[in-house]
Amino acid sequence: MRLKSFSPDYISVFKYLALFSVFVLFLKLESTAYPYSIAIYACAMALNANIIITPILFISSFLALGEFGLLAAAGIPAALFMLISFLYKKFSVKSRLEYALYAAVSLTGYIVLGNTSIPSLLEKRLLVSLLITILTFVSIIGFSAITKKGLKFKLSYEEFTTVAILVSLLGLGLSNTVTPLLWKSISVALILFSAYIYKTGISSLFSCALGLSLALYYGNLNFVAMFILLALVAEGFMPVSRFLSALAVIFCEYLVQVVFKVYADYYLTDIIFTASGALIFCAVPKKALKHLKDRLYSFREKQLVRQSINRNRLLLSNRLYELSEVFSEIYSAFKSFEENKVSEDSAREHIKKTIAGSVCENCNNFQNCREKKVPKIADMDRVINIGFAKGKLSLIDLPKGITDHCLHPSDIIYGINKLLSEYRALILEEANVNSGRSLIASEAVGISDILKNLALESGSQLKYQSRAERYLSESLFKNGFTVSELLIYGEEENLSVGLILLMKEFSLERLNAVINASLNADMSLCDKSDISEEKVYLSFRRSPAYDAVFGVSSVKKDGSIKCGDTHSVSRIKEDKFLVALSDGMGSGEKAEKISGASLSLIESFYKAGLKSNLILNTVNKLLAINTEETFTALDVSIIDLNDCSADFIKYGSPIGFIIGKSGIKIIEGNSLPLGILEELKPSVCHANLSDGDIVLFLTDGVTDAFGSSSEIVEYLRTVPAFNPQTLADDVIKKALEYTDGKKNDDMTALSVRIFSRKNKYKSAI
Repeated sequence: MRLKSFSPDYISVFKYLALFSVFVLFLKLESTAYPYSIAIYACAMALNANIIITPILFISSFLALGEFGLLAAAGIPAALFMLISFLYKKFSVKSRLEYALYAAVSLTGYIVLGNTSIPSLLEKRLLVSLLITILTFVSIIGFSAITKKGLKFKLSYEEFTTVAILVSLLGLGLSNTVTPLLWKSISVALILFSAYIYKTGISSLFSCALGLSLALYYGNLNFVAMFILLALVAEGFMPVSRFLSALAVIFCEYLVQVVFKVYADYYLTDIIFTASGALIFCAVPKKALKHLKDRLYSFREKQLVRQSINRNRLLLSNRLYELSEVFSEIYSAFKSFEENKVSEDSAREHIKKTIAGSVCENCNNFQNCREKKVPKIADMDRVINIGFAKGKLSLIDLPKGITDHCLHPSDIIYGINKLLSEYRALILEEANVNSGRSLIASEAVGISDILKNLALESGSQLKYQSRAERYLSESLFKNGFTVSELLIYGEEENLSVGLILLMKEFSLERLNAVINASLNADMSLCDKSDISEEKVYLSFRRSPAYDAVFGVSSVKKDGSIKCGDTHSVSRIKEDKFLVALSDGMGSGEKAEKISGASLSLIESFYKAGLKSNLILNTVNKLLAINTEETFTALDVSIIDLNDCSADFIKYGSPIGFIIGKSGIKIIEGNSLPLGILEELKPSVCHANLSDGDIVLFLTDGVTDAFGSSSEIVEYLRTVPAFNPQTLADDVIKKALEYTDGKKNDDMTALSVRIFSRKNKYKSAI
């Protein structure tokens, strides 16, 4: 409240005008003026109000009301607190209790002199002095809370109580100074404002303090009861319309007065002033009310928790990124090992030198060959080249230049064959090691990518939606759901809701409907856990735009114990769907194990977040390095449920189909099955699907039964493709008709139908 200079400062001018008005109102807490404003003056000086302007305003308030007889009693506190405020700036820190005691001391002049214009009893002066001392303590607490905390922090119980007392006294002063009807008009407006801004119950509590002013003025507690009733009516109609709520308040007061005669006197002016308060509320723009509501609710939000969550997400993101760099280094290290391969040229030179050193130098004819310069280098190169080409030498492979001069050609052949065998073993070992290194390196870079993606995802700061939280909380309460805590974060497809419900028995379907209607989004439950006997935690996420249902039909080959075909249909993320069909080599238990292991690996890798090319390459290598022949034909489709698109990956599998309103599309590939070669490139294609489309995968047992793709297409045109399970059953049934019921191979049909989730949710309110 301090003014640093006398330069125009409109905010400070407004503050001191408000302070002057409070001085005036506290002088008239009774019909006769008493110096109750000394309490407000002491409070203002305790809160660092200007030591020149404040005393002037204090004395001026007595002059404004013509209370000249109290000037002498007011002058002593004015001078005393000016001196105290000046000294406190130099020496010590003030406290509430000290200023209350100083106020009591300053009242000695009033106790002795009283009001020189109107004689008063000593008993009354002592009582007023006691009340002023108490009010000083109350005012310092209340005004300190208002000026320091404002709308930024929640008031304590002590602060809230003192503010309520001050509001009641201000209303009493206004009623004595002007007219109680003006306070009634202001109270109606404040009741409506509080009913709009706060939750149910706050307005009713606030109305008690407002009604207490008129109860003290008239000596009739009916005003408190009436104001509480008006607050209840305002809260009841406010969710429907704020204008209807204002109209209901006016009508309620009139109806209660007509029926129960609450007021002793009730005139047209009473209705006019009540209506004027309601009109003030209705005249305030909705945008301004929402802004005020946001400000008043800001201190209720758990900002520390939210900031802590974002801080922890950032720390986790940094740690994940550091871990991803570790796996990147592992990848680089293993890739560098692959570069150090034993080359064929170096192996040739090694064989040539070894034969010359271990065979020729130990021969008794070595000196003679050396003088004749035989065998020639070109002849040795030709022999070694033949050895590399054939894998093994014989006498007929030796050129004439060696056989004519060499006394022990069989030793040369034996030495070269031995070295060739060692070289092949070394190459095989190196190939196996390199294959393992390559596999580890690929997995390392895959894990590195996963960690980087997780780092990016967790590093993004969550955006909280406070206004939506309040709206959803109110909607849930109206629909009978008691929520103790609620959190909404994220945007668009990442929108999430977390809440703690104070009830064990509830309808999840109805709760979901209320959340969907309130947020205008299709949300679905993704997590649920019990906190205590009466509390349960629920988490909802935005559902993707599309969903899928599937059907599968399968028969095993005649004479087989198990069907060698396996399938998988699962969510790898909230918005992605994996559909896979694997046909292991042959039939029976062995084929079932091969295809099942392949699908299990693929599904696990996809759920972990690895890329498609890395997943399929890894699975292919694992099958290829197996000592047994383990082949599998594979159909994989990754369906994005947000944009209704699909990626198809085929390894040696027969044709697939997309059946929709626009016709039938064929999905085909020309890749070999998994496990035949270490390096295989799959057939990959992308397709945009539509609402109601069905994706159909078949194993070769089915396609072979039909004979040709055209026959399958012609048949599918005659089958109504609505229910995926019915379609799969019908396809297998038709295939068996072509084979006269004989099952020459395992047969499986897997169908998946995509459908839109739009308009699936409806309002439950």
